[in-house]
Amino acid sequence: MRFCDDCNISYDTPLKHCLFCGGELSVHEPDHVTYKFTPFQKRGSWVFFYRLFLFLNLLSAGIALYVDFTSGSRLSWSLVVAISNLYAVVLCTILYVPTVWTSKVTKGMVVSIMAMLFIGLAIRDHQWALDFVFPLGVMANILLLSVLLLANRSRWFDHAVSLFGICLFGLIPGILNLIGVIGTHWPSMTCFVYAIATLMGMVVFSTKESREEIKRRLHF
Repeated sequence: MRFCDDCNISYDTPLKHCLFCGGELSVHEPDHVTYKFTPFQKRGSWVFFYRLFLFLNLLSAGIALYVDFTSGSRLSWSLVVAISNLYAVVLCTILYVPTVWTSKVTKGMVVSIMAMLFIGLAIRDHQWALDFVFPLGVMANILLLSVLLLANRSRWFDHAVSLFGICLFGLIPGILNLIGVIGTHWPSMTCFVYAIATLMGMVVFSTKESREEIKRRLHF
């Protein structure tokens, strides 16, 4: 076990220098041998309510689509109901699966943006979601993950992976603007530039040790 006295961070890796301050890591030998085991977690009674929630949402979406379809007109209000039910199911699944909470926030943000876009398409008025909700939501997520990456150094890899993914997602509004899909240009172009600047900052300000750690984690 290696330890950085300046940053007060422990490293269970063969690194010799700290990823943040660049200082030399000291070796701390434990007094006794410890074994790392994944704690066993029993499924609680809430698993039943989770499955019941999924069933009721899928049933609600199916009934709404059936009633709207049998009314003789083309699908309209039922699409909004079905999208909302599907959004609730996906969001609940994201919260149910045990992952890092920053990953849950990123996935939840992406799913929320996509739900707004689909609702806009369903009501045949998607420009507000495409012009404002999409780019502004992505920029808010990039800002949140950037702050967490600088503040919480102990989970920097998890934050960096989520930040890299949302930055790639943030390039889409700029691409849509270039092909003429966007009506209001400044939110999408601001998101595009912000995403590129964040990606460049992650590359320029990364240390050699951090790049080696990423290669080790991703098995490059």
